[in-house]
Amino acid sequence: MSRLVLEFDSMNENERYRLVHEIYGESNLENVKWDNPEVEDFSKLLFEYEKRYMDFVQSFLANEKNRYYIFEINGQWVSALRMTKVEDFYYLEALETAKQYRKKGYGTEFLQELIRMLKNRGKVIIRSNVSKKNMASLAVHKKCGFVIEEENGINCLTGEQRKSVYGMIYENGIK
Repeated sequence: MSRLVLEFDSMNENERYRLVHEIYGESNLENVKWDNPEVEDFSKLLFEYEKRYMDFVQSFLANEKNRYYIFEINGQWVSALRMTKVEDFYYLEALETAKQYRKKGYGTEFLQELIRMLKNRGKVIIRSNVSKKNMASLAVHKKCGFVIEEENGINCLTGEQRKSVYGMIYENGIK
């Protein structure tokens, strides 16, 4: 069985489409419903959200400090996340596993393999904000060596503090 962590510093339109539909499709639908509770037919809005997310991915990857990482098993994209290099640490966002691959340990395997990959490049510090309600993501982060550093997480890119998330950190080679 082939398992790969793919690193992207750019994506073509087909790759962005695949990312948005195979990994983040459920999140986009949830966002449409959350933002538009009065709407009954979400199909047109969903198309617009997906297009905006594809544009966001292109814009995000235009910054040389940003990367998308995708966990691929036998050619299938299973999980994805994005990271930004900020000073002396990486800021992890949007860790998600496609619905049909959840509860099989793939998110943990992906994050562990990514950490190994980054360790090969040197000292690793990763910060991540995780929703206090997302027990699955909290468990994955903890299994991979993250600890809660802040009761109210701070977005490392905007400085915004959020009461709904924990600020978590993974440190290797510091202490």
